[in-house]
Amino acid sequence: MSDLKPLAIERLTGDSAISIAVIERELGFLPDLMRVLSHSRAALHGYLALRAALKGGVLPAALRERIAIAVANTNGCNSCLVNHRHLARCADVSDQELDAATAFGSRDRAAAAVLRFTKAVIAARGGVDAVEFAAVRDAGFGNAEIVEIATVIGANMLANFVNNLAHSAQNAADA
Repeated sequence: MSDLKPLAIERLTGDSAISIAVIERELGFLPDLMRVLSHSRAALHGYLALRAALKGGVLPAALRERIAIAVANTNGCNSCLVNHRHLARCADVSDQELDAATAFGSRDRAAAAVLRFTKAVIAARGGVDAVEFAAVRDAGFGNAEIVEIATVIGANMLANFVNNLAHSAQNAADA
């Protein structure tokens, strides 16, 4: 049985405590993921740096959140699914679109193309074929967007895996 549990906020010190406080202020809540990542200063700060960089990228928040929802649903990470649905609503994504994103769909042509590409990237572990590239490019996405799509997928896979490890530990403790 694993004992990977979120760290108590009182145990955090230094720049990790400051980073956690900033995230909680920014989001209005503190995802367990941040406290689990806090077991490793490098993991916490690496994840937060990647997250911050993607916020300054070319993909809009609403699209990044749809990708996150699709990835979380694929990986069975309920806490990420709940958190990203909340963040997507804050980015003005409708409940209908949130539901569609769980199945890699959207009524919006561009978002649908990105979500289909996301599904292909996950299924092929990045080894997508020329048809998949052509479809996302035909929807108006270039190299910068494609690289960011892959990076958003990867960042969310990381979050899902860490959350699932922690929740597996909690579930085992409950058994």
